[in-house]
Amino acid sequence: MQLLATEPDRSFSLADITRRLDISRATGHAILTTLAVHQWVLRDEESAEYSCGPAIAALGRPSHNRAFRPVLTELSESIGTQVLLVRRAGASLQIIDAVGESLTAPRLGPGYRIPLVAPFGRDYVAWAAESAQQAWLGAGEPATRLRKRLAAVLQETRRRGYVIERLSPEYIRVYSALRAMAIDGEPDTITRRLAWSFADLTLVDYLPGELDGTGTHTIATIAAPVRDADGLVTMSVTAATFAALTAAQISHIGAQVSDAARRIEQQGARA
Repeated sequence: MQLLATEPDRSFSLADITRRLDISRATGHAILTTLAVHQWVLRDEESAEYSCGPAIAALGRPSHNRAFRPVLTELSESIGTQVLLVRRAGASLQIIDAVGESLTAPRLGPGYRIPLVAPFGRDYVAWAAESAQQAWLGAGEPATRLRKRLAAVLQETRRRGYVIERLSPEYIRVYSALRAMAIDGEPDTITRRLAWSFADLTLVDYLPGELDGTGTHTIATIAAPVRDADGLVTMSVTAATFAALTAAQISHIGAQVSDAARRIEQQGARA
């Protein structure tokens, strides 16, 4: 457990653990099997790697990001799509856990990172102070029309409680490019201009009246914020739907994602 706790965001293979602890494979497997039964460790079924489990948090020890996996798994099974837990890391947003599968969505996993630059990351800035929102928008580049659109979108996000990302060919291309450009530190001018070019080519999110009617809307993701004890948004829960949904379906999934985010908040507060 000391080995796992030294790097709580990393997963270890059985070979890694037995080699570093100088124990036999059989002994290591027996110990880890017992620890997994009591949720002191988690075993990833795909990679067969081990990490700190949720029971550690109850002991006041460092808990792994996967301590929230039961909540994510329940949400994924309920809506039938991949679910992501994302954390803000400085000026970037990074996936720290992912569960479930989707036939239409690209496979995303821990480590995937994009810059926190407008119009992306709205779930992190909608509840922030005005100064933080202006810093997110940047200076000079966006036209007045786009600034007004995003200001209205942030207001609607606060009212609604979650972010809706439209799916388009431009969205896929820009997200791939932003992933390649994600670096530590503040986003540079090229990164901001790329993001704003995307916003200029497509409508960002939905405003009141734009989800009316009986038709379907092609949606990439629906995300809700997770706040810390001080009310600061530090993480978000994202459902990667990548599907055509009715307004009623969007509302239903949004409510489920928001509920999962609140449960993670409560679990984090108890840890």
